[in-house]
Amino acid sequence: MTASQLVGRTGTVTMSIPGGEVLGEIELPLAGGTERFLARAVEPIGFDAPVLVIAERPGRIVDVEPWMPVPGTADRTM
Repeated sequence: MTASQLVGRTGTVTMSIPGGEVLGEIELPLAGGTERFLARAVEPIGFDAPVLVIAERPGRIVDVEPWMPVPGTADRTM
């Protein structure tokens, strides 16, 4: 996966993200399956919350922010 393929995707928090430099974990639907990535966010994000990937860092780490899908629109998951 390249950065351009991860940025803009939505996923779910699988291990709470405390905020700041402390990492949590998210799961993204990719290529017919799912993959997990370490994740960080400016503010805390709780377990099972939907998130949007806004940046990728080395070592399978992504920056995320809380995400609220607009009803009637498709998420970019593939």
